[in-house]
Amino acid sequence: MLVGNSFSLINTLMVGRLGDSAIAVVAAVGQIGFVLSMILTGVYGITAFITQYHGKGDKHSLQQAFALMLLSSVTVTLVLVAVVFVFKSSILRLFINDPGAVQYGAHYLTLLLLVYLINSVKDTFASALGAIGQVKATLMIGLVSMSINAGLDYVLIYGKLGFPEYGIAGAAYATLVASVVGGTALIVYVYVRKVSFHLTFRSLTSLKFAFVKRLYRTTLPLVVHEGLWSVGNMLYAVAFGYMGVTALATFQLARTFNGYFMMGIYGFAYAANVLIGQKLSRKEPDEAIAFARKFTALTIVVSLFVSVAIAALSPYIVMLFSQTSGEVQTAFRHVMLIQAVLMLAYFLNNVWIVGMFRAGGDNVYTLKLILVTTWLIALPLVLAGAYLFHWPVEVVYVMFALEEVSKACIGYFRYRSNKWANNLTQSGSESDKAA
Repeated sequence: MLVGNSFSLINTLMVGRLGDSAIAVVAAVGQIGFVLSMILTGVYGITAFITQYHGKGDKHSLQQAFALMLLSSVTVTLVLVAVVFVFKSSILRLFINDPGAVQYGAHYLTLLLLVYLINSVKDTFASALGAIGQVKATLMIGLVSMSINAGLDYVLIYGKLGFPEYGIAGAAYATLVASVVGGTALIVYVYVRKVSFHLTFRSLTSLKFAFVKRLYRTTLPLVVHEGLWSVGNMLYAVAFGYMGVTALATFQLARTFNGYFMMGIYGFAYAANVLIGQKLSRKEPDEAIAFARKFTALTIVVSLFVSVAIAALSPYIVMLFSQTSGEVQTAFRHVMLIQAVLMLAYFLNNVWIVGMFRAGGDNVYTLKLILVTTWLIALPLVLAGAYLFHWPVEVVYVMFALEEVSKACIGYFRYRSNKWANNLTQSGSESDKAA
């Protein structure tokens, strides 16, 4: 997770030296990638089945689940890429009022669409490896890709070692090359090592309708959940963009570092998902619930350490963006302190939703949760603050963060109820008996 979040951080650090407008363009384009990545996160909810089939030792069903996840990921990405390619300038104008910046960002976005297509395959393989507890290869390949990305960023953005100075487009070229290298290496690893979910062409074309229907019945609510949540987050960015380049640049920097500070809990959440999912597949719900309690306690302790680290490091992090305006630097420093105060809510939401609820396929509940916290609480407040009351960036950001606070308060009762602890590998008749 450290490696995965470093790609965004490296690009933001490198592009940040080009000024506020460049960061705003990255923020606008990043919203499109964010929506896609969140929808695909819903598709990757199929990993709950992969984890439980792996725990049960059902290799055939494991391969079928992976085949469905791969086909779904590529199909969703192709559709979104086609739509964005046709309407890319109109989409960018939702975030940016400067015509020059829109044209500047259109080329950057076109290059990233290729990255999205490559990542739809690469991330499917990486998610499946994580679902069965094999993360070392993903880590090593990710480190190599990150190094390539960082080196090419420096060379291509600023025109070093005899290369032309591509500016913001150089970041896109660097990410494209790193994604190709990482994706190729990951697929080669899976097939050379004959990892349990490796596919043949026959596996891709032999999916049974009943099997697909059963997996989609659990996964589609998660896809809708992530889609609604990501669109809500895109509208947050539209609101900050309406407030001006300073607000949008601040929002982008805050989002980037928030993801980076949360890398630890992402690791805990996925570890919880694998361990709890395997316990549930072996019909050991009491042990799964005991694991959930331990992960929650650990999450609280870690979040407190991270909160202190954010508060202590915030002045030094702001110094990394000395090329930005004084307004951006001041707002960014204030927003990081807000994040430090609220980090416990962010951490608990991730370990509960990703680590526990998804492990038991409790996706309908998370869909309802996001409808309330994003669409009925936080988003109306952010839009009102930006468009009606013209509040400062920091106040609007607090309204944005209320989504996580309300989600943690409501989600606590679901976590304590244990209704999320379901065995997904049972047949319909077995599920009825268990119920």
